[in-house]
Amino acid sequence: MKQIVHLNEQIKDEVASIEVKCMEIGRKLQNMYENDFRSLGETFIIELVRERKGKPARIEELFLDGYESYLEIGVEKNEVYFPNGYIPIWKCKQEMFHHVGCVISFSLEALEVKLKQLIDEIYEDHRRELEEK
Repeated sequence: MKQIVHLNEQIKDEVASIEVKCMEIGRKLQNMYENDFRSLGETFIIELVRERKGKPARIEELFLDGYESYLEIGVEKNEVYFPNGYIPIWKCKQEMFHHVGCVISFSLEALEVKLKQLIDEIYEDHRRELEEK
């Protein structure tokens, strides 16, 4: 994560844009892997989560203490949701006398590669578990 100490409207717009692009990558990969997980009897889910101190948050709260956004990867099986991993996108915290933000430090292309690796690992783990039963 790359630390940002001068939070302004330009940074807010950039972070909001990054969140949207991450959400688009998540949707693309969810569609790509959907059938693989369906063959295991699971529903595959990737979603952008925005929260502040553990509660749902809005994009307008981006610079408030405790705000964080991340891509969460999970599966739903028998109507029960199981989170399997997450990748942080943005986090804002209060330090001394000002707010500091931390944003994802790798490119969107690298994020997609990392997500694919994580999804492949989750899929293989779930496939093996199913075979062992």
